Parts: sequence; structure tokens; C-alpha cells
Amino acid sequence: MGELFHKGQCFKFDELLSTNSYLTSLPADTHEGTIVTAGYQTKGRGQGENTWVSEKNKNLIFSILLKPHFLKASSQFYLSKAISLALADFVSLFIDNVFIKWPNDIYAGNKKIGGILIENVLEEQYINQCIVGIGLNVNQKKFESHLPNPVSLSQLTNLEYDIDDMLDTLTDIIEYRYKMLKDKEYKTLDENYTDFLYQYEQMASYKTDKEIFNGIIKGVESTGELIILDDKGACRKFIYKEVNFL
Repeated sequence: MGELFHKGQCFKFDELLSTNSYLTSLPADTHEGTIVTAGYQTKGRGQGENTWVSEKNKNLIFSILLKPHFLKASSQFYLSKAISLALADFVSLFIDNVFIKWPNDIYAGNKKIGGILIENVLEEQYINQCIVGIGLNVNQKKFESHLPNPVSLSQLTNLEYDIDDMLDTLTDIIEYRYKMLKDKEYKTLDENYTDFLYQYEQMASYKTDKEIFNGIIKGVESTGELIILDDKGACRKFIYKEVNFL
């Protein structure tokens, strides 16, 4: 692991309620780069009301404590971009056709292979601390039927992977992307995120609480809104949960 993660501790558990929740419970002076990983979460959390479902000891499940005091709250989506890119970079080491489905789900083709939950604590205009939860489907072969479109690396490659080795490699890549964020390489992060963006510049169907419409994703604002040019020529912007992919 890189310099950032040598400063923090790594807590490993066979089972936890949630790695994000455990990291939240640690003292305020806990070092940046501290990691909590678990073989299984009994109450794994996803975005909003969602849960993260994972078979025991089959997948990569962990949370990281970051303290990006340098990042303004108004720019917090860049943290989401950096983490999403790190996970997309990592998955791309093993397979092709890796995408970031806005805002930060990781897709292999049209199937979800990874998810990210970012919880920021703000202090005035800046981010005081951030807990990043990551779940990546690695060795799981069967998924619960209610999950819409899951897939794992093992299903795609017919290989088994060492979870601990994967954690070491992924945290190195996260540190690399986090350094880009510290160095304010926003233009590169924007370009790289767009390169991975799912359904970018493709006509597709979307749903709001009022309608279903067709449109083309044109990009993402620096503040995180998804930009869609609809089939009537209107440029529309959506925050998370305002629009669903069909």
C-alpha cells in the first residue's frame, strides 16, 4: 500500500453490520487512510435507501477514511469522480468494457459489478472528513434473484481472485487518483470520467417521476448534475434520484 494507507490502520473483520458504520464510530483523531474491511456485512449500505448484498467471503468490501480538508464542499463531486475512476481503473486491469454509470456505479458492459457509497462531513465551506465505502463483486457466482443486473469478475473471466491482494492494488490506485484531486487536476479527472461514462453520447431511454423520455448523455456538471439532451432538443440537468436509466 502507498504512503497514505501506511499512516492509517487496517481493521479486518469476518462480519460487520457495515464497514462505513464501523469507521464512523472510530474516534475523531483516527488517521486518514484507515481501512475497515469485512468478509460479510449484515446491513451493508448503498446509495440512499439501497442495501449492498454480498455472499460471505466472496467479494471485496471495505471502507476508507479520507480527510480532504483541501476540497470545498461545492467541489465534492470531484471526490466521487476520483474514487469512481480508481475503481474503474482497477476493474479495467481484468476486463474490457468497464463503465461508470452516473453518479458512481461501476458497470461491466450493461451489468453492475461495483458500487460506491461516499459520506461527507462538512465544516463550513470545506470537507472535514469523508468515509468511502466500496463493494466489488469478485468471486461470487450466484446472486439473489431480486437484484436487477449483478455480475462478478469471476463470472466474466472464469478465474478466482485473492481478495487481500486485490485490496492492496486497489488502494494504491485510489491513492493515485486522490493525489490528482489534491493537485487540483480537475480537467484530467473530468476527461477521464467522461471517457468511462456509461451511455455517453448514446441515445437511450430515461425515466423521471413524471415521464419516460429519450435522450443523449452529454456530460456531467462539476457539481454532479447529469446533462441529457432530450429528443426534442432540450438540454436537461438532473441531480441524483431525479432520473433513472431504463
